[in-house]
Amino acid sequence: MSSRVNKNHYRSKCPKWRKSKLGKTKPNGRYLASEVKRTHDDFVNRWGPFIKERNPAHYYSLIKKPLPKKYQKPSYPIAPVNAYVPPQSKLSYEELQKQMDEERRIKKEKEEKALQIKREKEKEAERLRMHREAVARERRIIFPCNAHDNHRWTSIHSEAYQRKYNKKYEYY
Repeated sequence: MSSRVNKNHYRSKCPKWRKSKLGKTKPNGRYLASEVKRTHDDFVNRWGPFIKERNPAHYYSLIKKPLPKKYQKPSYPIAPVNAYVPPQSKLSYEELQKQMDEERRIKKEKEEKALQIKREKEKEAERLRMHREAVARERRIIFPCNAHDNHRWTSIHSEAYQRKYNKKYEYY
């Protein structure tokens, strides 16, 4: 017997499904997409009428079509004309005036509060701006320096010093 082992010896004894790389599904684009579509179509064919009866919006989203008008709910209440009476019209004229005055007063108070808050924010912003300007002014004047350096030192024997401090005007 040769020491060489047949490569296909193991494969010949294993089941057929193990001979393929991944069994049933191969994750290449076309095959996987077709499997998903087939599974989706099977589900819609089996459960579609049931879902359409119970929840038409969900059914039409499953089949990727817009919801027909007959299934859309109207945004307004379905009632005969003049069937809906607003609560304000049930009040007497005096009560309605009182209610409207109260609403105006509440609205005015809210506007005043908002205006007061806005003014306070503006004042705070003005204070911050003035503070920043003051800090900037101080930074220009005050800065760290080395006492051992002669920054603005001028010799008293220089011509510039003599001109500045020993002025002798001749008046005629």
